[in-house]
Amino acid sequence: MYRVEKHMDKFETYRLHDLKNNSFFEVVPERGGIITRYVWAGQDILYLDKETLYDTEKNIRGGIPILFPICGCLRDEKYTIDGREYNMKQHGIARLYKWDVVKTDADDSASITLKFESNSETKAKYPFDFKLLFTYILKDGILSIKQHYENMSSDDMIFYSGFHPYFNVVDKDDAEILIDADTCYDVIDKRHINFDKKIDPKKAEVNLIFETESNKCFLIDKKRDIKISLTYDEVFKYIVVWSLHDKEFICVEPWMAKPDSMNTREDIKIIKPGEELKSVFTIGVSKE
Repeated sequence: MYRVEKHMDKFETYRLHDLKNNSFFEVVPERGGIITRYVWAGQDILYLDKETLYDTEKNIRGGIPILFPICGCLRDEKYTIDGREYNMKQHGIARLYKWDVVKTDADDSASITLKFESNSETKAKYPFDFKLLFTYILKDGILSIKQHYENMSSDDMIFYSGFHPYFNVVDKDDAEILIDADTCYDVIDKRHINFDKKIDPKKAEVNLIFETESNKCFLIDKKRDIKISLTYDEVFKYIVVWSLHDKEFICVEPWMAKPDSMNTREDIKIIKPGEELKSVFTIGVSKE
Protein backbone atom coordinates (compact mmCIF):
# COMPACT_ATOMS: atom_id res chain seq x y z
CA MET A 1 0.00 0.00 0.00
CA TYR A 2 1.28 3.43 -0.94
CA ARG A 3 0.38 6.94 0.19
CA VAL A 4 1.36 10.54 -0.62
CA GLU A 5 1.06 13.27 2.02
CA LYS A 6 1.89 16.97 2.10
CA HIS A 7 2.73 19.14 5.10
CA MET A 8 4.51 22.37 6.05
CA ASP A 9 7.89 22.29 7.80
CA LYS A 10 8.95 25.87 7.02
CA PHE A 11 8.80 24.67 3.39
CA GLU A 12 6.11 22.61 1.70
CA THR A 13 7.20 19.00 2.09
CA TYR A 14 5.91 15.87 0.38
CA ARG A 15 6.17 12.52 2.14
CA LEU A 16 5.69 9.39 0.05
CA HIS A 17 5.04 6.12 1.87
CA ASP A 18 5.55 2.45 1.16
CA LEU A 19 3.51 1.22 4.14
CA LYS A 20 4.11 -2.48 3.55
CA ASN A 21 7.87 -2.02 3.86
CA ASN A 22 7.76 0.64 6.61
CA SER A 23 9.58 3.01 4.26
CA PHE A 24 9.13 6.58 3.05
CA PHE A 25 10.98 9.52 1.56
CA GLU A 26 10.50 13.29 1.75
CA VAL A 27 10.94 15.95 -0.93
CA VAL A 28 11.18 19.73 -0.59
CA PRO A 29 10.48 21.20 -4.06
CA GLU A 30 11.28 24.77 -3.01
CA ARG A 31 14.85 23.84 -2.02
CA GLY A 32 16.10 22.53 -5.34
CA GLY A 33 13.72 19.58 -5.56
CA ILE A 34 15.85 17.82 -2.97
CA ILE A 35 15.07 14.50 -1.29
CA THR A 36 15.72 15.27 2.37
CA ARG A 37 14.87 11.92 3.98
CA TYR A 38 14.77 8.28 2.95
CA VAL A 39 13.67 5.86 5.65
CA TRP A 40 13.93 2.13 4.98
CA ALA A 41 12.38 -0.38 7.40
CA GLY A 42 12.24 2.37 10.01
CA GLN A 43 15.91 3.39 9.66
CA ASP A 44 17.08 6.80 8.43
CA ILE A 45 19.34 6.13 5.45
CA LEU A 46 20.24 9.76 4.75
CA TYR A 47 22.02 12.37 6.84
CA LEU A 48 20.52 15.87 7.06
CA ASP A 49 21.66 19.07 8.77
CA LYS A 50 18.26 20.75 9.17
CA GLU A 51 19.79 24.15 9.87
CA THR A 52 21.17 24.23 6.33
CA LEU A 53 17.79 23.14 4.95
CA TYR A 54 15.95 25.94 6.72
CA ASP A 55 18.50 28.67 5.87
CA THR A 56 18.06 29.65 2.22
CA GLU A 57 21.43 31.44 2.27
CA LYS A 58 23.18 28.11 2.80
CA ASN A 59 23.73 25.11 0.57
CA ILE A 60 21.95 22.12 2.05
CA ARG A 61 24.25 19.66 3.72
CA GLY A 62 22.38 16.39 3.58
CA GLY A 63 19.72 14.54 1.64
CA ILE A 64 20.25 14.03 -2.10
CA PRO A 65 21.12 17.34 -3.80
CA ILE A 66 20.76 17.48 -7.60
CA LEU A 67 23.89 18.52 -9.50
CA PHE A 68 23.14 20.27 -12.81
CA PRO A 69 24.46 21.43 -15.26
CA ILE A 70 27.82 20.62 -13.65
CA CYS A 71 29.23 18.32 -10.98
CA GLY A 72 31.92 19.68 -8.73
CA CYS A 73 33.64 23.00 -9.25
CA LEU A 74 34.99 25.05 -12.15
CA ARG A 75 38.40 26.67 -12.21
CA ASP A 76 37.84 30.16 -10.78
CA GLU A 77 34.07 29.41 -11.01
CA LYS A 78 34.18 30.34 -14.71
CA TYR A 79 33.71 28.71 -18.11
CA THR A 80 33.35 29.88 -21.71
CA ILE A 81 30.83 29.05 -24.44
CA ASP A 82 31.04 30.60 -27.91
CA GLY A 83 33.57 33.13 -26.68
CA ARG A 84 31.44 34.39 -23.79
CA GLU A 85 32.44 33.87 -20.18
CA TYR A 86 29.94 32.67 -17.56
CA ASN A 87 30.17 32.28 -13.79
CA MET A 88 28.85 29.26 -11.97
CA LYS A 89 29.39 28.04 -8.43
CA GLN A 90 30.10 24.48 -7.36
CA HIS A 91 27.56 21.83 -8.43
CA GLY A 92 25.58 24.14 -10.68
CA ILE A 93 22.20 25.85 -10.45
CA ALA A 94 19.47 23.21 -10.12
CA ARG A 95 19.82 22.98 -6.33
CA LEU A 96 19.36 26.75 -5.96
CA TYR A 97 15.85 27.10 -7.43
CA LYS A 98 12.33 25.98 -6.70
CA TRP A 99 11.10 22.98 -8.68
CA ASP A 100 7.44 22.66 -9.65
CA VAL A 101 5.38 19.62 -8.73
CA VAL A 102 3.85 18.15 -11.90
CA LYS A 103 2.00 15.20 -10.38
CA THR A 104 1.93 12.60 -7.61
CA ASP A 105 0.72 9.01 -7.68
CA ALA A 106 0.08 6.24 -5.14
CA ASP A 107 -1.26 3.34 -7.20
CA ASP A 108 1.36 0.60 -7.63
CA SER A 109 4.13 2.81 -6.16
CA ALA A 110 4.51 6.17 -4.44
CA SER A 111 5.84 8.72 -6.92
CA ILE A 112 6.23 12.43 -7.49
CA THR A 113 7.33 14.23 -10.67
CA LEU A 114 9.11 17.59 -10.43
CA LYS A 115 9.97 20.06 -13.17
CA PHE A 116 12.72 22.66 -13.44
CA GLU A 117 12.92 24.94 -16.49
CA SER A 118 15.32 27.62 -17.62
CA ASN A 119 14.49 31.27 -17.00
CA SER A 120 16.20 34.63 -17.36
CA GLU A 121 18.22 34.09 -14.17
CA THR A 122 19.48 30.64 -15.14
CA LYS A 123 20.40 31.81 -18.65
CA ALA A 124 22.70 34.43 -17.18
CA LYS A 125 24.73 31.55 -15.71
CA TYR A 126 23.99 28.79 -18.23
CA PRO A 127 22.99 30.00 -21.73
CA PHE A 128 20.54 27.29 -22.70
CA ASP A 129 16.80 26.78 -22.66
CA PHE A 130 16.14 23.45 -20.97
CA LYS A 131 13.53 21.39 -19.18
CA LEU A 132 14.27 18.84 -16.48
CA LEU A 133 11.67 16.31 -15.33
CA PHE A 134 12.65 14.15 -12.37
CA THR A 135 10.34 11.41 -11.08
CA TYR A 136 11.08 10.01 -7.61
CA ILE A 137 9.60 6.55 -7.10
CA LEU A 138 9.37 4.38 -3.98
CA LYS A 139 8.39 0.77 -4.61
CA ASP A 140 9.13 -2.29 -2.47
CA GLY A 141 11.31 -0.07 -0.29
CA ILE A 142 13.54 0.88 -3.25
CA LEU A 143 14.04 4.55 -4.18
CA SER A 144 14.47 5.36 -7.88
CA ILE A 145 15.10 8.68 -9.61
CA LYS A 146 14.09 8.83 -13.26
CA GLN A 147 15.64 11.81 -15.04
CA HIS A 148 14.61 13.54 -18.24
CA TYR A 149 16.95 16.24 -19.58
CA GLU A 150 15.55 18.12 -22.60
CA ASN A 151 17.22 20.74 -24.78
CA MET A 152 14.73 23.49 -25.67
CA SER A 153 17.41 25.63 -27.32
CA SER A 154 18.34 26.09 -30.97
CA ASP A 155 21.97 25.11 -30.21
CA ASP A 156 23.58 21.94 -28.88
CA MET A 157 23.32 21.87 -25.08
CA ILE A 158 26.32 20.70 -23.06
CA PHE A 159 26.12 19.57 -19.45
CA TYR A 160 27.09 16.85 -16.99
CA SER A 161 24.76 16.01 -14.15
CA GLY A 162 25.03 14.02 -10.95
CA PHE A 163 23.73 13.34 -7.44
CA HIS A 164 25.21 14.00 -4.00
CA PRO A 165 23.62 11.50 -1.54
CA TYR A 166 24.64 11.98 2.08
CA PHE A 167 24.40 8.57 3.74
CA ASN A 168 23.97 8.45 7.49
CA VAL A 169 27.01 6.62 8.91
CA VAL A 170 27.74 7.06 12.61
CA ASP A 171 30.79 4.76 12.86
CA LYS A 172 33.00 5.11 9.78
CA ASP A 173 35.43 2.52 11.14
CA ASP A 174 32.65 0.00 10.58
CA ALA A 175 31.82 1.12 7.04
CA GLU A 176 33.02 -0.34 3.73
CA ILE A 177 32.62 0.99 0.20
CA LEU A 178 32.60 -1.57 -2.58
CA ILE A 179 33.53 -0.07 -5.96
CA ASP A 180 34.89 -1.86 -9.02
CA ALA A 181 38.13 0.13 -8.92
CA ASP A 182 41.31 -0.54 -6.98
CA THR A 183 42.65 2.98 -7.40
CA CYS A 184 41.19 6.48 -7.30
CA TYR A 185 42.26 10.09 -7.45
CA ASP A 186 42.65 11.80 -4.07
CA VAL A 187 41.50 15.39 -4.64
CA ILE A 188 42.90 16.59 -1.30
CA ASP A 189 46.39 15.11 -1.74
CA LYS A 190 46.31 15.55 -5.55
CA ARG A 191 47.55 12.05 -6.36
CA HIS A 192 46.30 8.61 -7.34
CA ILE A 193 46.07 6.14 -4.47
CA ASN A 194 45.15 2.52 -3.88
CA PHE A 195 41.76 1.93 -2.29
CA ASP A 196 41.01 -0.96 0.10
CA LYS A 197 37.25 -0.50 0.69
CA LYS A 198 37.63 1.89 3.63
CA ILE A 199 38.11 5.61 4.10
CA ASP A 200 40.31 7.10 6.79
CA PRO A 201 37.83 8.37 9.43
CA LYS A 202 40.56 10.47 11.07
CA LYS A 203 41.34 12.43 7.92
CA ALA A 204 39.80 15.91 8.12
CA GLU A 205 38.32 15.61 4.63
CA VAL A 206 38.07 12.67 2.25
CA ASN A 207 37.48 13.47 -1.43
CA LEU A 208 38.06 10.59 -3.84
CA ILE A 209 37.15 10.22 -7.53
CA PHE A 210 36.70 6.74 -9.00
CA GLU A 211 36.34 5.90 -12.66
CA THR A 212 34.06 2.87 -12.70
CA GLU A 213 33.48 0.01 -15.13
CA SER A 214 30.17 -1.33 -13.84
CA ASN A 215 26.89 0.39 -13.02
CA LYS A 216 26.71 -0.51 -9.34
CA CYS A 217 28.49 0.16 -6.06
CA PHE A 218 27.75 -0.49 -2.39
CA LEU A 219 28.08 1.14 1.01
CA ILE A 220 28.08 -1.34 3.90
CA ASP A 221 27.27 -0.03 7.37
CA LYS A 222 28.26 -2.88 9.68
CA LYS A 223 27.23 -0.97 12.78
CA ARG A 224 23.60 -0.98 11.59
CA ASP A 225 23.88 -4.24 9.65
CA ILE A 226 22.69 -2.69 6.39
CA LYS A 227 23.93 -2.70 2.80
CA ILE A 228 23.10 0.28 0.57
CA SER A 229 23.15 -0.49 -3.15
CA LEU A 230 23.56 2.26 -5.73
CA THR A 231 22.64 1.41 -9.32
CA TYR A 232 23.02 3.93 -12.13
CA ASP A 233 23.04 4.09 -15.93
CA GLU A 234 26.35 4.00 -17.80
CA VAL A 235 26.11 7.75 -18.42
CA PHE A 236 27.35 8.10 -14.82
CA LYS A 237 31.00 7.30 -15.41
CA TYR A 238 32.41 8.39 -12.06
CA ILE A 239 31.76 7.82 -8.37
CA VAL A 240 32.89 10.45 -5.87
CA VAL A 241 33.33 9.57 -2.20
CA TRP A 242 33.33 12.56 0.15
CA SER A 243 33.30 12.80 3.94
CA LEU A 244 34.30 15.07 6.81
CA HIS A 245 35.79 13.48 9.92
CA ASP A 246 33.53 15.32 12.38
CA LYS A 247 30.25 14.67 10.55
CA GLU A 248 28.22 11.46 10.58
CA PHE A 249 27.96 10.93 6.83
CA ILE A 250 29.67 9.38 3.85
CA CYS A 251 28.66 10.69 0.44
CA VAL A 252 28.75 8.24 -2.46
CA GLU A 253 27.98 10.29 -5.56
CA PRO A 254 27.33 9.22 -9.19
CA TRP A 255 28.70 11.87 -11.56
CA MET A 256 28.63 12.05 -15.36
CA ALA A 257 31.99 13.85 -15.55
CA LYS A 258 34.90 15.11 -13.46
CA PRO A 259 35.21 18.63 -11.99
CA ASP A 260 35.91 21.46 -14.46
CA SER A 261 34.73 19.43 -17.44
CA MET A 262 32.83 22.45 -18.74
CA ASN A 263 36.29 23.85 -19.47
CA THR A 264 38.17 20.68 -20.39
CA ARG A 265 35.16 19.31 -22.35
CA GLU A 266 36.04 15.84 -21.02
CA ASP A 267 33.02 13.48 -20.77
CA ILE A 268 30.49 16.27 -21.30
CA LYS A 269 27.06 15.26 -22.56
CA ILE A 270 25.67 16.94 -25.67
CA ILE A 271 21.95 17.10 -26.42
CA LYS A 272 20.90 18.39 -29.82
CA PRO A 273 18.06 20.93 -30.15
CA GLY A 274 14.68 19.37 -29.38
CA GLU A 275 16.24 16.12 -28.17
CA GLU A 276 16.49 14.61 -24.70
CA LEU A 277 18.57 12.35 -22.50
CA LYS A 278 16.93 9.94 -20.04
CA SER A 279 18.60 8.17 -17.15
CA VAL A 280 17.82 6.30 -13.91
CA PHE A 281 19.55 6.24 -10.52
CA THR A 282 18.36 3.78 -7.85
CA ILE A 283 19.11 3.32 -4.16
CA GLY A 284 18.19 0.06 -2.46
CA VAL A 285 18.78 -1.12 1.09
CA SER A 286 19.00 -4.62 2.53
CA LYS A 287 20.22 -6.40 5.63
CA GLU A 288 23.93 -7.15 5.40
